[in-house]
Amino acid sequence: MKSPELRKELSELVLHKRGIRINLQLPLIESEDEISLRSADALAQRLTALSLIRQFSLSEPTQQAILRNDIQAKQLHDCFSANEQQYIFDPAGNQNLLSINGEALRFLLWASGLQKNIGMPDGQSPGAEFEILLASLPDAPNELANRVKPRSKSEILDWADLLYRLHWAVRHAHITAKPTPGRLHVDAVHEWHKAANWLIQYDDENDWDKISTETAG
Repeated sequence: MKSPELRKELSELVLHKRGIRINLQLPLIESEDEISLRSADALAQRLTALSLIRQFSLSEPTQQAILRNDIQAKQLHDCFSANEQQYIFDPAGNQNLLSINGEALRFLLWASGLQKNIGMPDGQSPGAEFEILLASLPDAPNELANRVKPRSKSEILDWADLLYRLHWAVRHAHITAKPTPGRLHVDAVHEWHKAANWLIQYDDENDWDKISTETAG
């Protein structure tokens, strides 16, 4: 089992190799003994919501209407957060808090054991393999849960720690009016960090819309 100290050291080594500013004052994150990961059922529901949100955002109005009806017919409302439900069922509502770039979905597909490789949060298109995987996912969350094989606490915490430090560097660059470092993408870093914190149940928050991505030291 990795200690939080070793995990921090390894994360900082990744930052160093990519030429990203390191804040040595950032604290340790939780240990494996201090967290519980989301269940396969919870992961399946979140994957269902995020994949449908992405599909909805890429669709024409006619197809969006079909998706709305499909969501209602399959009684999938509980999979979605309040902001996501507003996005789908109240297009005139405020959508400022909803990200539809698909980056959280990409990270959670990896965390669920459904996607082999994850890469880095650089905003690059995940390619044809990603689209094929999405098309192959079961429509029903309970069927999807049977395919989910969540990665270990150690793997998820490795990313939670790294993303915490990457996110600080990205935000520091923004505050100081410098380019985003390390070939990273601002939105991708934020969405991956959010997904990682959701997975480890950071701050005991269950509302997807309220998951914290704080980077204060």
